[in-house]
Amino acid sequence: MEFIEKKAVIVNIILIVLEFIAFIYDLYSFKFGLFKWYTVDSNVLQLIVSALVVIYCYNGRMIPELVTILHFVSAVGLTVTFLIAAFVLAPEGGVDYYFFQNVAPINHLIAPILSVVSLLFLEKTERLSLRIILYPVCATLFYGIVCLMLNVLRIIDGPYFFLKVYEQTAVTIALWFFIIAVLCLVLAFIYYRIKWKNGKQG
Repeated sequence: MEFIEKKAVIVNIILIVLEFIAFIYDLYSFKFGLFKWYTVDSNVLQLIVSALVVIYCYNGRMIPELVTILHFVSAVGLTVTFLIAAFVLAPEGGVDYYFFQNVAPINHLIAPILSVVSLLFLEKTERLSLRIILYPVCATLFYGIVCLMLNVLRIIDGPYFFLKVYEQTAVTIALWFFIIAVLCLVLAFIYYRIKWKNGKQG
C-alpha cells in the first residue's frame, strides 16, 4: 500500500471501532427506533463505508464509484449533523448533552472530522462527475420526507422539531427543508472542489 492508503486504512479502522461502539450504545438506548435519527443513519452509513474503504485500500485496489458516492453522502450527512447540533440544538439543549455525553462526541464531532479527512485527503478514487453532489441532497430529502409522512401518520414523533407536523407550521417545515437541502448542496460542492481540484484524481 502507498503511504496515503495506509493512512486511509488506519483512519477508517478507527472509524469502524468508534462507529460500532456508538451503534451498540444507540441500539441499547433506542432499540430499532434508533433509525429515526438522521445522526444515527449517517453514522451507520459511515460504519459501512469505512469497512468497504478498508477492504479496498488494504488490498491496494481503487475505491469504486459507488463507495465514493456513499462516502459523499455519509460525510455530508455527518457534517450537517455537526452543524445542526452545534448551532441549532446545542444552544437550546446544552453543549454538554450534544457533544460530551455518552457517544455524542463520536456521533457529532469525531466521526464527522475523520470521515471528511479520509474522503478528501486519504482515499484514492477516480474523478467523478459533478452530479455526485446531488446524492447527499437526495438522501437527506428522502429521510426528511419519510419522517414527515411517519409524523403525519403519528407513527413517530419528530425526532427533530421541524418534522413535528402537528406542532409546526407548513412554512416552518418547508423553510427548514430548504435550508438543510441547500446546506447539503453547498457542503457537497465544497468537498467536490477540494477533492478534485484542477480536475485531478482524488
